[in-house]
Amino acid sequence: MLENIQGIVLRTVKYGDSSIIVDTFTESRGRVSFATNLSRNKRSNSSSAFWTLLSQVNFQADIRPTVKLSKPRDVRFYYNYIDLPYNPIKTSIAMFISEFLCSALRGEGENVPLYKYIEMSLRWLDMADSSSNSGVANFHLVFLMRMTRFIGIYPNLEGGDDVFDRRRDVRNMYFDLLAGEYTRCQPSHPHFLRPEEASKMPLLFRMDYSTMHVYKFNRQQRKRCLDILLQYYALHVPQFPALKSLDVLSELFV
Repeated sequence: MLENIQGIVLRTVKYGDSSIIVDTFTESRGRVSFATNLSRNKRSNSSSAFWTLLSQVNFQADIRPTVKLSKPRDVRFYYNYIDLPYNPIKTSIAMFISEFLCSALRGEGENVPLYKYIEMSLRWLDMADSSSNSGVANFHLVFLMRMTRFIGIYPNLEGGDDVFDRRRDVRNMYFDLLAGEYTRCQPSHPHFLRPEEASKMPLLFRMDYSTMHVYKFNRQQRKRCLDILLQYYALHVPQFPALKSLDVLSELFV
């Protein structure tokens, strides 16, 4: 039985001479893959234009346990990007976000709040002013930090070790990346931040898309922030790999 599906394209993989497997994150089904033939006709439902990275598409598909790779039908954009596919800075960010989501959402089921967050974030990036790098330079940092809430790994930044003492001064505390919380003592494992960096975590996690331009980082500082975030994801998301697109992003403003 066909059902209407909204999805965001995470990646495509060539499948035979004229077909691809499309990996999507959908609003109603979570992570789902489809198989489709390719057509050079831009008006065709099989046009490759529909399956570019992070496209937001609506289509029909028959999703059943007995159907390994359903074929999408009546494919349409439900949001048309204005700038993202044509702006080299935003395209590089999109490549990183796409690879990150492929790794972070492995096996993710239905999660409507997460889907809406990704959808909104991509639209924000599409509309953002990138006339100077500072306009979108921190986008990937905010995206990764905010997404921790939607997949259940948001760190405890209140600085307390128990329910009776939640708001102590964190300036002299370590941050345990494995436990996701502050601690008075240096952890016995290597996955932690020393007090100098740990004390900045609450301020950093207050950054959002509307305020990120206020946070002025140099290349080294921004790279360090991203390294910490990716280390955190690697500790909390099973089989999270090193990301290849990180090198491309670093050429811009990491």
